[in-house]
Amino acid sequence: MFKRFKSPKQPNRKERTEQFLKSKGVKINEHLPHIEAEEDTTLRTPKEIAQRVSVLATTNMVAFNVIEAEDAIEYLKTYHLWELLTPKEKSFLESPTDDKKTQETWKCEGIWVLMWALGVVEDIGYPDKMCDLNQIPFEKYPIGEGKDPNTFINSFSKSRTKTEILDANDLYYRMDWTCVDARLNGYELNGLNPGVIYERHYALNWLVNYMDQEWDDISCDT
Repeated sequence: MFKRFKSPKQPNRKERTEQFLKSKGVKINEHLPHIEAEEDTTLRTPKEIAQRVSVLATTNMVAFNVIEAEDAIEYLKTYHLWELLTPKEKSFLESPTDDKKTQETWKCEGIWVLMWALGVVEDIGYPDKMCDLNQIPFEKYPIGEGKDPNTFINSFSKSRTKTEILDANDLYYRMDWTCVDARLNGYELNGLNPGVIYERHYALNWLVNYMDQEWDDISCDT
């Protein structure tokens, strides 16, 4: 993801991000490298994004105790989505312990980012608090009682541009560094939620095919 040589757009992106973070009083590391440019990036397809968010939305309902795991499995199999789950997601639904549910609730941030990438969510927002998925209208949400998620999946032919997604990726990459630095050096963060930032960085790295990693194996290097 990090390049020794820079394209013309990369310095501008890094500079804009750093200026924004400084305006928010967020510590930055000017030595962090540039992320890859548009010409070196292959985004996930709109269908891949819509499939992933449909799966995440289903497992998230189990994490928040809205539906039972058995019902989620039946739902996913009925609509032929079960094979899209990762090994960890299948393991979660087959044995949804309280600890696993707590971890899985954080994936609401991934849903939020992917819905933004599809243009359903207008603005990701500042990561000072968790997102509210209730802000997404039911008719625009991928799953629900009596809803075929494939209708949602097949309704997208485009996503946000590489520039928009890379701008967000660069921002969350640099904020994630701040969170790691604060944890290692014991200082207070200025209105940032480290958990929110990590999960959004995770989803954005998946969107840009960071190191060709699949969902279970995404790394958030800083």
